[in-house]
Amino acid sequence: MVFVVTSVAELESLLGEQPPITLAKSIDRLDEHCLAFLAHSPFAVLGTEDAGGRLHSVALGGEPGALHPVTDTRIALPAADVPAEDGAAAGLVAFVPGYRETLRVNGRLRRDGDALALDVEEAFLHCAKCILRSKLWDDAHEPGEAVPGAVFHDAAVTAFLARSPFLTLATVDADGFADVSPKGEPAGFFVALDDHTLAIADRPGNRRTDTYRNLLANPAISVLAVVPGDDRVLHVSGTARLSTDAALRERFESKGNVPELALVVEADLVKLRTEPGLVESTLWTAPRVATGTLPKAAEIWTDHVAAGST
Repeated sequence: MVFVVTSVAELESLLGEQPPITLAKSIDRLDEHCLAFLAHSPFAVLGTEDAGGRLHSVALGGEPGALHPVTDTRIALPAADVPAEDGAAAGLVAFVPGYRETLRVNGRLRRDGDALALDVEEAFLHCAKCILRSKLWDDAHEPGEAVPGAVFHDAAVTAFLARSPFLTLATVDADGFADVSPKGEPAGFFVALDDHTLAIADRPGNRRTDTYRNLLANPAISVLAVVPGDDRVLHVSGTARLSTDAALRERFESKGNVPELALVVEADLVKLRTEPGLVESTLWTAPRVATGTLPKAAEIWTDHVAAGST
């Protein structure tokens, strides 16, 4: 028997349909809430697709406001080594130190020489669960060594995996639209099965299931994992499948709960690298945003739903 999800119908039988209210929180431009978020954000993870169809994840960082909105449909991006052409599918997830929600923006990469920008097609505020579960702003670890070309069972990679509570997943759908989704849990929610295979537990989140729907149409994926306090990232690129194998899922049992799915990544690229974007953002030591600096998430979602209905 093959324990692999192959259709949206199978996926929805396991995780349910996408709630309409969740999809209604997306807008097609940057509003005042998005602009305020980006003004305080020193860091984002960009996911994009190169000419050969491989997905890449790149950290973008600098001073707060490093991702600078030029118009309500374009964001100028910090300089970075982004291996994608003008017009490539691209998405990002931006962070504000101390703020529980993240901002997700999807669209098209624009480049003029070394200058990079993201043309906005979709923007929405992602719920706080992944930040809260991972304790991203609470725990800090000492950094370790970089491993430019690696496998999962290299000692440094194994140690990093054991400590990492947070990652992002970059995918592209059948129509060429990108998405970067954050996931966070206590360390241990993703593990190496062998030198080239990574398994990631599914936990209930905002129920959009964008990543899984994209993978059913296009199995390419890029994973970027972080450890709070460490300026290295673990970058994994390859293909992925959705597994319902009971023995695999039971490895991720937590407090009596076994996930309905596990995401299995077959990696053809594994790098544990020091990330300039993390260094430049000083993400782990930057001052935490003061309470009240940004609106509460409920206020932002209410305004985004209203904007999307007009």
